[in-house]
Amino acid sequence: MNKNRFFQVLRWELLLSKKQLSTMALTFLGLVVIPQMVTLLFKSDSSSAYTMGLFCTILLYTYFVLCGALVFSSLRTRQQRINNFMLPASNKEKFLARYLVLVIAMPVAALVGFLAGDVLQYLISLMINSNGAQWATHAICDSADNSSVVFNVYHNFDSEMTPVEGFFTVLLGTFAQHACTLLFGSVYHKHPLVLSVLSWMGIGLALLTIGALTAYWLTSFFNGGYIIVLYDFWWKLFAYAFNTAFIVFCYWFAYRRYTRLQVINNRWINR
Repeated sequence: MNKNRFFQVLRWELLLSKKQLSTMALTFLGLVVIPQMVTLLFKSDSSSAYTMGLFCTILLYTYFVLCGALVFSSLRTRQQRINNFMLPASNKEKFLARYLVLVIAMPVAALVGFLAGDVLQYLISLMINSNGAQWATHAICDSADNSSVVFNVYHNFDSEMTPVEGFFTVLLGTFAQHACTLLFGSVYHKHPLVLSVLSWMGIGLALLTIGALTAYWLTSFFNGGYIIVLYDFWWKLFAYAFNTAFIVFCYWFAYRRYTRLQVINNRWINR
């Protein structure tokens, strides 16, 4: 991969996405400033900053999980694909540049808008009533410092799980969800986000059904006097290995689809 050529493609992707980046920044700025201003109108010593900080954190996490479905959104039309094919860069460089814009640049824009909005709402709150001044950033800091918020859920299921294992489990699960939407986005080029969410919900429902049926079968099996011993170490190892293999497959499949797109695709699958 040519480094200079890759940065040229990345800059081109950033220029194409400047409207989306600006919208992302302004959205998070407004999510922090506007609710605080409305709250102060009704009660000058109240604050919604901390609540909106938590909401923005959840929203950014949701975006990271779902943004994989948008990687192919710039290749929907024939003209978009022609423009992409004419770029003097390799398919790997184009795919990586597009991915980095969605996964890195967009969250950075959201974070910049969030911080700017937090400073703005805090200054306005000070001018109206200092008792209503509160930092939305404290919500993110408290969530990061209080590890029990994230890991105690897993500790309730496994008392031997360490904080490191809990962090790794959360991280691996998050990337698995992100990779899943990336996989769906590589298949659905028309309405990729909506179809990815629907497919995700359908697969989740199917897995819950299979899990319930398996639990019912195991209950009947155990009632018959049979005993199955599952070693915790091997079960965790299998779960980690399966998730890792699934993530690798999703990235490989998405890259393979990206590099094999044609100007005119199969109309029965994608237009």
